[in-house]
Amino acid sequence: MSEAPGSRRPHSLVTRLLIAQVAPLALFAVVVLAVGAWTAHRVVAETADRLLAGALQTIRETVSVADGKVTVDVAPWTLGLLDGPERDAVFYSVREGGRLITGYEELPRLPDASSDAPIFADLSVRGVPVRMAQQTLTIPGRPAPVTVSVAQSLDSRRASLLDLYRSLLLPPTLLVLLAALLIWPALKWGLNSLKRLIDDLTRRPGPRADFAPADIDLAPREFQPVLTAFNHLLARLEASTSGVQRFAADASHQLRTPLSVVAANLDLLAGAPRTWTVRERRLIDDSRDAVAGMTRLVGQLLSTARADGARIKSSADLGRAARRAFQMAKARRSAPNGALRLRLPAEAVVVLGAEDLIAEQILNLIDNAFHHGAPPVFVHVRTTGAVCVWDHGPGVDEAALPRLTDRFFRAAPSQASGSGLGLAIVRTLAEAQGGQFGLSNRSGGRSGLVGRLTFQPSAEE
Repeated sequence: MSEAPGSRRPHSLVTRLLIAQVAPLALFAVVVLAVGAWTAHRVVAETADRLLAGALQTIRETVSVADGKVTVDVAPWTLGLLDGPERDAVFYSVREGGRLITGYEELPRLPDASSDAPIFADLSVRGVPVRMAQQTLTIPGRPAPVTVSVAQSLDSRRASLLDLYRSLLLPPTLLVLLAALLIWPALKWGLNSLKRLIDDLTRRPGPRADFAPADIDLAPREFQPVLTAFNHLLARLEASTSGVQRFAADASHQLRTPLSVVAANLDLLAGAPRTWTVRERRLIDDSRDAVAGMTRLVGQLLSTARADGARIKSSADLGRAARRAFQMAKARRSAPNGALRLRLPAEAVVVLGAEDLIAEQILNLIDNAFHHGAPPVFVHVRTTGAVCVWDHGPGVDEAALPRLTDRFFRAAPSQASGSGLGLAIVRTLAEAQGGQFGLSNRSGGRSGLVGRLTFQPSAEE
């Protein structure tokens, strides 16, 4: 089929990149880099091992027997082969069986050591990484073989390797940089035709407009099959959203019910009229804690799935939601009197949102305060449509504050016991209800973390 007059087929992106001839140059540079690095490492390692073996042989040749005893004459120049510009640390030892004749006790005997040829091993001596060569020597009439070991730190090896890298790998590096400089203008040239497609997608006004198909004529030919598949996906995405909501409800029933049964059975087992051993009691307690944690995690994950697609337009009593969260928090934790405190205004505060979701947000903030802070924990509802929850713990490092609402992020992973979802759910639910959520450390020299939820006033107020 011929093209319509005045129409213009988009240029091929692959053709433009091939014209630039960047790929062969970059591939050649990478191969040269890899071969050069491998060659340099092998040459330095083999040369240093030969020097180490030479020093070992020098010591072996001084081993002799005098007056029925094994003697060794290690002259100062014996280890001169290992002198290098970095002044490496050198260790040696001579043993007859398990008895040290001379040298350093820290050098171990390798199980594969023999008299045929030296063997090499990487280890640490006195906190210094070393390369050790070891070989045995059999002396007629002696009950055990003599083991000679020489070890050298790795400073000179590393310095020599660095010098080789600088001299051998500089040309390939320049080739890679040249390839990078060529790729950038080539990509800008090839992807310039996508600008109209990007502008079309970013100009879409509302959330429902995002499901409209993209214009495949705005992209290069190589992208047209991708955009066709993408348009088919968009056509089915809106319908699948309701399926996700139904799945969340079904998963809530299917997951929470068996966990509740297991928790109830463990409670009955713990209260059974028999004497449990310490180990059995610990296993039961660990199982109950695990079930409780899994139940909470399931609830958090389901709340996250529900919040991702939620757009709340109803009205809620902020004080009543805070009271519900306060009562739920007291019911499921054994805290002393005064550890959790609630402040409510005299009049009702009606805001835009769902009361059960607001209660869950406040409950998550209370749990976070008890898990990572310290009591007393305060819940304060303000007439301006805001809820503040703060504790008296150490607070959080300022650099970590912006990431606390990321899913599965923990400021101190080694000490955290939660799932890392609580604050992420609070933020997601706040956005779904048109509100805002912020975290800050208490000011004025006071310790503790403050979580602040701000909601829009309801039209029914």
